[in-house]
Amino acid sequence: MADFSEDIAERATDLQQLAITNPSEVPLDELHEIISTPTVSPNTHGGAIVALLNVARARDDIGSAFVDDLDRLLNRPSLNDALVLRCLRQLAVNDPTAVLRIQDGITNRITLDDSETTQAATGCCVELASTDPQTFVDQVPMLSALLDIEDETIRTNAIYILSQIAHEYPEEVKPIVPQLVAGITERDQSYQTNALSALGAITSAYPATAKSTTEILAELTSASALKVRANAAALLADIAKEHPDAVEDHVPALIECFHSDDEFLCGNAASAVLHVGVHNRSAVEEAIPALIELLDDPSPVVRRNACKALGQLDATVALVQLRSVAESDPDEKVRKLASWAIDGIS
Repeated sequence: MADFSEDIAERATDLQQLAITNPSEVPLDELHEIISTPTVSPNTHGGAIVALLNVARARDDIGSAFVDDLDRLLNRPSLNDALVLRCLRQLAVNDPTAVLRIQDGITNRITLDDSETTQAATGCCVELASTDPQTFVDQVPMLSALLDIEDETIRTNAIYILSQIAHEYPEEVKPIVPQLVAGITERDQSYQTNALSALGAITSAYPATAKSTTEILAELTSASALKVRANAAALLADIAKEHPDAVEDHVPALIECFHSDDEFLCGNAASAVLHVGVHNRSAVEEAIPALIELLDDPSPVVRRNACKALGQLDATVALVQLRSVAESDPDEKVRKLASWAIDGIS
């Protein structure tokens, strides 16, 4: 028995080294045999799991065959749960559906402790949340509590999962809007972006939710990170759908967004100006020349939004450019929207 234990431990070490130098050559059947054997030592299991983690990083076909065995090892004393969870996270990158089968075992490792295990468990959930956000709805209270702990990785993982839930189930995340609003001014850009994303999803369903944040959002449209700027402009557009008066004062900031090369920022800003203009055309008069310039933007998405806005704003000064776009734009949808705008203006 001792010889067997020594042999299998030595083989796990060999596989661990091979997985670092040449992961494509690791024999998966041997790796599976070690991981699925309950009698080997925690150190041997740990070596095999490290090997599997490296193989899964190099190959995208490693997934379901190992999930159940790793789930059982989560309950094994003396074995580092964080290591098992990190391995499961990599398997989830390859095959999230397979890992979702054991979602309860993963979320049960999430606690309010500022720990390596909670960090690894929330990281694993990051890879699963976009596949099936419904399975994480019950975790909203715990995830919201994690937003207040010190570990930045855990907080960033939690806000990302909440943003995925919010896009499908905004009503479930709506109660934590104050925390999301606080998060949109965070220094960490990843956290800030996901807080904006979650708040945007809720605001899309409940436009009054972020009405009081328009000044902050207008400031964020000039932030250094493009994703932050684009998400802030999108939020202003969502608010303006039903509360355009709350966004009127920020039209100059939105016009500045038109000078960006980013199609999402430009498109979102144009959408916000459109919603304000439908309510009060005079509030966006100064945006019309900039919208006309967007008819030459490289992005068809931006050109479409510009056509919509110019048509809704009855911009007679844009007729010449719109006719040119309607005749010669390479994008069929842009041509149709230009024709629609012309008909509306004429």
